[in-house]
Amino acid sequence: MARVLSQPQAREALKAGIDTLAGAIVPTMGPLTGPVALDDKTRGGSPELLDDGGTIARRILQLEDRDADVGAMLLRETLWRQREQHGDGAATAAALYQTVFAEGQRFISAGGNAMLLRQALETGLMQLQSDLRRQVQAVTSIDEMERLALSVCGDPDIAVALADIFDVLGAHGAIEVRDGGRDLGHEFFLGSHWESRVPSNIVFDGVVGERIELKNTAWLISDFELDDLGALVKLVTDVYQAGYDSLVILAKSFSEQIIAAQGANSQMEGFQLVYLEPTGLVDEQEAALEDLALITGGGVLRTITGHSLDAITRGLLGASELAWVDSQRFGIIAGGGGDEESVKREIGALESNYINSDDERQLVVLRARIGRLRGGSAVVYAAGSSASELRYQTELITRTIAALRSALLEGSLPGGGTALLRCVKRLRARYEDSGDLHARAAWQILMKAAEAPCRALLANAGHEAPGIVVAEIQSGANGAGYDLRRGRVVDMREEGLIDSAAALMAAVRNGIGGAALALTVDTIVHRVNPPLAIDPGGLPSDADLGNIELK
Repeated sequence: MARVLSQPQAREALKAGIDTLAGAIVPTMGPLTGPVALDDKTRGGSPELLDDGGTIARRILQLEDRDADVGAMLLRETLWRQREQHGDGAATAAALYQTVFAEGQRFISAGGNAMLLRQALETGLMQLQSDLRRQVQAVTSIDEMERLALSVCGDPDIAVALADIFDVLGAHGAIEVRDGGRDLGHEFFLGSHWESRVPSNIVFDGVVGERIELKNTAWLISDFELDDLGALVKLVTDVYQAGYDSLVILAKSFSEQIIAAQGANSQMEGFQLVYLEPTGLVDEQEAALEDLALITGGGVLRTITGHSLDAITRGLLGASELAWVDSQRFGIIAGGGGDEESVKREIGALESNYINSDDERQLVVLRARIGRLRGGSAVVYAAGSSASELRYQTELITRTIAALRSALLEGSLPGGGTALLRCVKRLRARYEDSGDLHARAAWQILMKAAEAPCRALLANAGHEAPGIVVAEIQSGANGAGYDLRRGRVVDMREEGLIDSAAALMAAVRNGIGGAALALTVDTIVHRVNPPLAIDPGGLPSDADLGNIELK
């Protein structure tokens, strides 16, 4: 039998859950805090070390108190969305969410209307975001990139490495994070590369290191399931007679007979035949084929459009001067046969789509395509003396990449909560000019929320009088903020203490907007034996509709 919880108990339960989850995350804000050790017996081995609010929230699957758990899971969803989209700002979003909900609950308990307060908060949120936009400045120098990265990860070596990478590759650069050894490192790859699978290692026989260099190569780009040996022999013969030194065939699959023919091909002196299968999800595979066709000047041959192996002409093949293949990827270094103007137009179209998209999955694919078509990529090798340290640094690097990328695309704001503090004066003016009860309450709540991140940073650093510092910052020159490491008020931009504008704006939107919505929850309905969502917002499509109903 379902259990129903109504007001005022419902809102009190939500607050308890929000406070519990925020209490585990807000203390991670700032450069003078350490990671959280997560003891999870299901993972095995040593505890997982985390200092990322979004990831910590994701690891907390359920509170023992089912009533409070509803509030915690509402906040959990908000923080994980923040983490996935921007890599940073989850702790800021948690501080804003907790403050707005607590102050809003106090006003509603005193007789305020929850829906009218929500509407006033949403109006105030738009004004607050407008005030923040006035402070945004572009990130242009490698020093700014390094300082911004350092503000996210707190590791100078990671900050230097990522600033170097983005300075070379730009905001859309393709960057991969891999496990390394005991030392952090990074390297650049010239040209474009794709993930792939080699259906047979015959091509690597006698090759040291399982990597081959390909010169003067023809490319067949398709979604074929190849099993026509006669057509393959004819194609290879035509390509060989045309003067190419190698042929690479991308296809969905290769039959055993076709793979055996690859071994026989080794008898053709000076000519190499390579088979590759694209990897990843369907949209990633489609994007890979389209990009390869653009760069090589070939066509994407699809079974559904009537193409077949026995009807391939040389005009449908792509070409490159220098390429390479290993067991997990392949790349084109130079001399792709595609039209440069067509590639530039496609990059422009993809960048426009990127700016206008808010679909995280689509953004990932677009980012990969832009980086690939621009040419050049980098790999960062995470380091650690144990499995938990390696996981921790990998997460840290990945999160910093996302934050730095968003800052390069959308600019920066003064860090340390300074940008939000600079909005308090305008919020107070609007409060004083307003005669509506709910609007005045909203402006008051937003003023307290705008101070919350700075106060949390100061408290985490062990400062004994955060209120005095907040007042000093607000009375100082525009851009003044508190340098936690040096323990004094400085010009945040001059010192390079900046935040990603996109991450902070999203934290404001998610934290305040999420709390405003949660304040209007009137009833909680618990189901019997509800399914458990491992990923925030992620239940199977055929599952029951979650563990709560909100009305």
